[in-house]
Amino acid sequence: MSAPACHLDEFFMNRVNIAWHEPVKSGSVNIDYLFDYDVARHATERNRFRLAFRVGVKSKTPTPVDYSLDCEIVGLFRFPEDSTEETMQGLIRLNGCTILYGILRGQLANITGAFPRQKLILPTVMMEEVVDEIEREKAQAREAIPSGGRRSAKKAAKQAKSRAEK
Repeated sequence: MSAPACHLDEFFMNRVNIAWHEPVKSGSVNIDYLFDYDVARHATERNRFRLAFRVGVKSKTPTPVDYSLDCEIVGLFRFPEDSTEETMQGLIRLNGCTILYGILRGQLANITGAFPRQKLILPTVMMEEVVDEIEREKAQAREAIPSGGRRSAKKAAKQAKSRAEK
């Protein structure tokens, strides 16, 4: 058996904010799932990465329904020494987010299983589409920053997303 292309050494939850809302008696539930991540390389070991993966759930209706969620899970990943930069950059995003999302789904189902209503089970997603969308938003945010400007990337990403929704 060959060595794994990507190894999760450790993971931990940085933030878990869950609010349960009284269910509405009628009407459909309209929820938004929000995803984001940040990748950082270890200062001295080129094959080690830190991935912070964030998930949000919020109601798109005026009165919140079901759950509101804001959480961040962090994974510390390691790649074989002979891994190429392209391989590591691709796998940390796609495989790393897939691994952390799977862990997060289980953690949230366990926590919300003690809530008054049914437990929250995050939907299955096509992580490749999620990563592609996040990368597109990050690229738009970088392009929106004027040269020498001091606008934050988050603010620029928010404005780019707002423009895209119009």
